[in-house]
Amino acid sequence: MHRELIRSKLFEQEPVYQAIKAGDVASVQYSGYRDKEWGINDANYLNRMCMAYYLLYAEIDDEDLVAYLFGEELKDRKTNSFQGIGNTLNVLTVLLRKYNADGKYDLLFDEAKNANFDCACGYDRTVQMDSDIKSLTLLEGIYLSQDLCYKDVMEQLVGKWKDGISEWNHSNRAMLIRFNSFLGKEQENEEIYKILLEEAVAAGKAFNIVSTYNDVIQYYIGSRQFEIAETHFCKMIETVDFSDVERFRLFGDVLEECCDLIDNDVKSAANIWKWAKPHLKKKTTMYGNLYTKAISAAEKMGDPYRSQLEDEYLAWKEKVKIK
Repeated sequence: MHRELIRSKLFEQEPVYQAIKAGDVASVQYSGYRDKEWGINDANYLNRMCMAYYLLYAEIDDEDLVAYLFGEELKDRKTNSFQGIGNTLNVLTVLLRKYNADGKYDLLFDEAKNANFDCACGYDRTVQMDSDIKSLTLLEGIYLSQDLCYKDVMEQLVGKWKDGISEWNHSNRAMLIRFNSFLGKEQENEEIYKILLEEAVAAGKAFNIVSTYNDVIQYYIGSRQFEIAETHFCKMIETVDFSDVERFRLFGDVLEECCDLIDNDVKSAANIWKWAKPHLKKKTTMYGNLYTKAISAAEKMGDPYRSQLEDEYLAWKEKVKIK
């Protein structure tokens, strides 16, 4: 069932393929743009990925198109602000390798290896991939439909996956949270978060407790339920020993959350700031988001510590060469 759903959706690429063969490559050619928040991206990355998987699973023999897509994908790998390797490059590598018996594409593979730092570390021209869609497991099908943004298919597959779970545990609950979030069904995660938090508290390991509280608090902040987030945050700082957590990046997330709560005028803002300020003062690994949020929180509280934070932030930006 899951394979047929994905196959059917992928085969909607047939008219696009025919248009490309007729000379219209606009949908798959590199189309770089700059986003104010995320930097340089490619508007056609997803289209190219869909076409690459279509060529793979439809077992279409089209050397010219594969080589063209590979070249367009390299433009993205070389310029994308997030760098990365990406599934598209791997699929196209598998496809292009079929035509490389005489080594004529070796230079392209070398170019891919040197496209960016991530490729230099992890790109493998010998990557393997089964072109038979019948080999896809249900979970692989879910992840593939997620990559291709086939949300309608993914939702059906996740439903089938849930039906097959005989015993729920931390791992599959956490997986369901990720699936729900991608599908825009975050509201269904609330009950799951409650269960995970109960389990973490019962197990008694500080890092896991804080990590789960962190997820829960971020969920409520993200859904603008600040009073509930505040309740959980206050409960966490009242009951958890942070001595084994402070050295981890996770503790930075905790401090960011308290600043977010203060910035949104929660009732316990003064007490939360009283708890957070000493931790901010002794923290040795501050970073951009934490600085800006702490500065905003200090301003909200009318605390002159804001000036010290601003001076430290300027020094940090100069150190890491951020304007």
